[in-house]
Amino acid sequence: MLIKLVEVKRGMRGGSASLNEIYINSSHIVSVSQDNITSESLINESSSLGLVAGVEFSKIIITEGNQSRVITVVGSPAEIYSKVKKRQVLRG
Repeated sequence: MLIKLVEVKRGMRGGSASLNEIYINSSHIVSVSQDNITSESLINESSSLGLVAGVEFSKIIITEGNQSRVITVVGSPAEIYSKVKKRQVLRG
């Protein structure tokens, strides 16, 4: 089942950040962890991106065939987990 998340993308060489909606197959998620580095670097940019103060970010590792990819998304690991869990319950 696909879940909708908001990805944080950085420009080349640490340029300005942008937000992008993505849909991820929840069965391809390997792990979700808190991303403190992104949180610290986006404190000044968060208001210009339309994010509320105190927003959290998570790193998600997803599998794509025989490779894995790390993406940064808006939300705490608990919020991401609740979205994944909610979708899995609905499938059953």
